[in-house]
Amino acid sequence: MQHSVVVVDVGSSTTRLGFGGEEAPRVVAPTVVGTPYNGGMLGSLLQHHGDTFAGDAAWERRGLLELSYPVQSRRVASHKALEHILHDALYKWLPLVPHDTPLLWVEPVSTSREDRERICEIFFESFDVPLLAMTNAAAATLYSTGRTTGLVVDSGEDCTTVNAVWEGYSLHHTFYSSPIAGRVLTDRLLEYLRGKGYALSTPQDRCLVDKIKRFLCYVAADAEIELKNLRNKPRPDSYELPDEQRIFLHESQFMVPELLFNPSRANDAGFGAGDREVGWAEAVTQVVRRAPSYAQPRLWESIVLGGGNTMLPGIEQRLQREVSARNNGGEQTINCVAFPDRDLAAWIGASVVASMPTFSHLCLAREEYHEKGAAAVHLRA
Repeated sequence: MQHSVVVVDVGSSTTRLGFGGEEAPRVVAPTVVGTPYNGGMLGSLLQHHGDTFAGDAAWERRGLLELSYPVQSRRVASHKALEHILHDALYKWLPLVPHDTPLLWVEPVSTSREDRERICEIFFESFDVPLLAMTNAAAATLYSTGRTTGLVVDSGEDCTTVNAVWEGYSLHHTFYSSPIAGRVLTDRLLEYLRGKGYALSTPQDRCLVDKIKRFLCYVAADAEIELKNLRNKPRPDSYELPDEQRIFLHESQFMVPELLFNPSRANDAGFGAGDREVGWAEAVTQVVRRAPSYAQPRLWESIVLGGGNTMLPGIEQRLQREVSARNNGGEQTINCVAFPDRDLAAWIGASVVASMPTFSHLCLAREEYHEKGAAAVHLRA
């Protein structure tokens, strides 16, 4: 059976792939490409089996491969590496026949016209898809909650963005971006643990710390109160390794995520990532106030979280409280929305778009591409 539309969402850390109309992606794989190091018996053996590995195949062989990451800070860093990811995704991971399959690409808010055209060329020239549509990631995140208007806070591996969307259209002049996201938090936690004497130096150790972050870190309602409470804890939370060694997080458990809301306080505590960034509540306030006055009430009512870094416990409640404290004079309703599957929100929303009866109207056809060129994609995006 040929499915109607394949939905592709390639993030800095994770690639999500599946079919329109389904509730979750069929494939979730790391966005990484690996090529064998030159020389040596193992390198020669890997080269004999194929020059390039992508996704899980690359990550499982990471000690033997030179790794590259096609997407960085929501921009395509290497179109060649991206094409490797897409080749394995479409031909191996699902698999399917791209020549017969319409495709919906989830594009970041900050995608340039040049990047959009280059991606269009890849899909039509390398994969010969019959129809191509592109949907904005912020709008797709809203669609996953049944909304078309709202403010989206999207925080993934290496970038946090805040963007207003009005009736499905991104208000680009409101856009805010910060490098403080999942990778920065993992790096700060790793530095803290090294400072406490834990021997963590390999890429595998960094993966372990990232896992610890996801398992134990949380956003405190009030960091100062949490620090006082920590002193009264009989035993701090810890993570047990397979060899039964325990890693204790102490204040880093909540002071590392404090970077998201109070960068200056986190800096003072030694967990900083620069003084220029503002906290999420301030970023939300700035973005809403850049929007037209008629749109602002509806934006305050639908502050939607998306991306893997928003899965930290306590994040929704902290954002709701701080935004309300900054902006609520008693009349304006402020509502933060955090669905359980928000780490997949953009893909889920795109799946909804792909299942709509009007989807074909969003598509650039193969024939039109060959007639007008890649610039024709802007007529549909």
